[in-house]
Amino acid sequence: MFQTIFDEDIHASLLSRGDRSLSHKALQGAILITMYRDEPRFHLPSQILSALMDIDCCTAKWRHNHVLMVQRMIGSQHLGTGGTSGYQYLRSTLSDRYKIFLDLFNVSSFLLPKQYIPVLSGTLKSQLSATPHHPRNREHADSKKNCVKHLNGNL
Repeated sequence: MFQTIFDEDIHASLLSRGDRSLSHKALQGAILITMYRDEPRFHLPSQILSALMDIDCCTAKWRHNHVLMVQRMIGSQHLGTGGTSGYQYLRSTLSDRYKIFLDLFNVSSFLLPKQYIPVLSGTLKSQLSATPHHPRNREHADSKKNCVKHLNGNL
């Protein structure tokens, strides 16, 4: 299973079989974000991944409630109103196969205990930093201030 993180060909075969939906780079990114979610730079990306999984959970809950409503209204032996097999078809959509972000749910399968996760070097932390002391971020902050001044002058 861990080989799929490093071997793009194995990942590609899982994609072609429909066992994965994220690209190889996206899966690696999700794993990185999840492993280092306590680092300030990864707080927001981690929250976004969590929100996507929450959306998936809400969709699954809606599907489940819809299946129950259909069973109450038309029973489990009748054709559905959309020409499907009704209840039986809807019930089949409750499996993991229909999760939108299943790969994100499975990221936890690749995680290591915290004590085994390598500490980010000072240089790498600096490169990932979003603080204004970094020259690149100062330029971005100055650029942002100029945009705000320009917009305020034109309003």
